[in-house]
Amino acid sequence: MTVRRCDIILPTCGQTELIKNCIESLIGSSDYPCRLIAIDNGNSEEASAYLKKMAKSGRLDMILIKPEENLGWVKSINHGLEFSKDSEYVSFQNDDTVFTKGWMDEIAGVFEKDPEIGIVNPEWEKPEGIDINKYALELKQKYGGQTIDMDWCRGHCFVVKRELVQKIGGFDPVYIPVYYDDRDYSLKAIEAGYRCVKAKGSFVDHVRNVTMKSTMQQEKIAELMDRNGRIFYKRWGYPLRIVFVLRDVSGSKELLKKMCMDQNKVIVITRDKQNVPYEHTNMKVLKFGGALFNIAALFYLASNRSKKQQKKTDFVFTADKSFYSFSKPLARFIPAQIVFNNDPDSFAPEALKIVREKKCKEKSCQ
Repeated sequence: MTVRRCDIILPTCGQTELIKNCIESLIGSSDYPCRLIAIDNGNSEEASAYLKKMAKSGRLDMILIKPEENLGWVKSINHGLEFSKDSEYVSFQNDDTVFTKGWMDEIAGVFEKDPEIGIVNPEWEKPEGIDINKYALELKQKYGGQTIDMDWCRGHCFVVKRELVQKIGGFDPVYIPVYYDDRDYSLKAIEAGYRCVKAKGSFVDHVRNVTMKSTMQQEKIAELMDRNGRIFYKRWGYPLRIVFVLRDVSGSKELLKKMCMDQNKVIVITRDKQNVPYEHTNMKVLKFGGALFNIAALFYLASNRSKKQQKKTDFVFTADKSFYSFSKPLARFIPAQIVFNNDPDSFAPEALKIVREKKCKEKSCQ
């Protein structure tokens, strides 16, 4: 039985002003009940005194944990989960974030709208020079209730529903102390059948990596990024770059969804006035006029021949017989496999199989 509440697990590391800004912004920011589970990892007496004061103040529902040593991000989140057993949602939170009005109300509404959603990021980027609360209100008014599927939810603030935590647990200790843990967690959620989305009408400002840069040397950060990146890509494979040439996109939703959810970089080339039936942060849409469509599509493919593993075009899928016939004699200019099928959605399982076979071959060669 879950309780209608979001537990916010907040590892801190002695950055007093950041911690104050984060916690003060949380108070009164949502009508949805929230409980703060703060892990005091720092050696700052000032920060510890502030956290103790807030825990006793009664201004918010709060649990304060003081480990004997700095646990780091991954251990802190997993330790915090030990104190969060029954809340409906759990938020994994950086202390270099600032909440805005209604952030959790919007996220709770998104979860309630679609049972397939397992993890939600709020929006975190904004134009320079605009007040964060004003911007949050604009997003709410414009995009309230809307989502976009993501490759992975960024770990500075993402909210997970309880049933997902019960299925896949916490962060994998292999990524201790930090980096790639959020990506890995997101992909496990997707593998378990859940959607990983951004709530377009919710905003939590992120100062970006201030705590890590203040507690760890740049060389150590680079070393951890490299080490954990190799672990992650060995486990999940590198994303492939896949281009779809589709004059008519109306029957392509399932195919595009499967390719994006498989963590590939997807480019859709279609005609002007076509409305692509699926939206994903990993998908880019290019539209060309009908008269020069074949030439424009071929020129784009020929001009994007990067040799870098994560940027070269691996496959070109098309349901356009005209483009297929036009491009075949010129295939040497497109260093990618061109695959034709006139029914995109029915072809989705076979196309996914082809893509995954290539990923498996590349993983075995790493």
